[in-house]
Amino acid sequence: MTRRARWAALGAALLCFVAGHLSAPARANEPAPAAASDAQAREERFLYLLRTYPERRPDATLGETAKLVEQGPFAERDRAIYWIGSARLALGDRDAARVWFARLAREAPDSVWVQRSYLGLAEAAAMERRFDESLRWYSRADLSSDATVRERARISRPQILTLQHRQWFAWLCAGLLLATSLALIVAIWRSARPSERARAFLPPTELRILAPLLAILALCALRQEAAPRAATLELCLFGGGLTWLSGSYLGTRIVARTLPRRINYALLALLVLACASYFAIWRNDLVGMVMETWRAGPD
Repeated sequence: MTRRARWAALGAALLCFVAGHLSAPARANEPAPAAASDAQAREERFLYLLRTYPERRPDATLGETAKLVEQGPFAERDRAIYWIGSARLALGDRDAARVWFARLAREAPDSVWVQRSYLGLAEAAAMERRFDESLRWYSRADLSSDATVRERARISRPQILTLQHRQWFAWLCAGLLLATSLALIVAIWRSARPSERARAFLPPTELRILAPLLAILALCALRQEAAPRAATLELCLFGGGLTWLSGSYLGTRIVARTLPRRINYALLALLVLACASYFAIWRNDLVGMVMETWRAGPD
């Protein structure tokens, strides 16, 4: 090989070396086929879990979906996070649902699924009777770019307002019940002689007459479902307590000598008892059932 040929070969090798170094960064920035394949596999696995969700225990499907989210990105990762939050909410685990919805807002703030999570957060707040917070989430959903989200928010808002008004009325009834009870206790204490104040709070005749009926009603309620049973027992407790205080009060002083006063006292007692009934029904989520039974009649 001549000297000129050797210099030509050396120059060619040098050019190849420089070209290789210049093209290395470009190759490093290219997606690795293995990584793309893993993301596609996670995507397919998620869609499979979504299709076959009813075929296995919910916790198993949700746990496997959570593992896919932790393993890395894939095309519908934001949808997977939203789906886990929605499923947790449907299962009654509101705290876990909030955690997943917060993660979705943090990791994919521009996703349409974040806007749909507003509906889930509003529903979770409504389940806990925090209706002001629920309405705030629906207000955010009203600004969504998704027409479906806006429509669902529009439909749900009147329902939440109705529930909020029922809550306000229930607290008003509870306040009236508490105020009446305290007023009767103070009146009994002030009306009785100092030496007879302890005896003034003994069970009156009215309670001894009513107590067996309340006991029978409470025993019958034990065979009912949880919510009606609790409401009936609370109503028996409220009714017994009001009868006790009212009877003790009537025993310490002459409340009504004329018919109008007697009628007013009876009407006040009925009003307080009605407030106690509504509060017990509301506290056990039975207002809707009672209203529907009143409208359609018993089965």
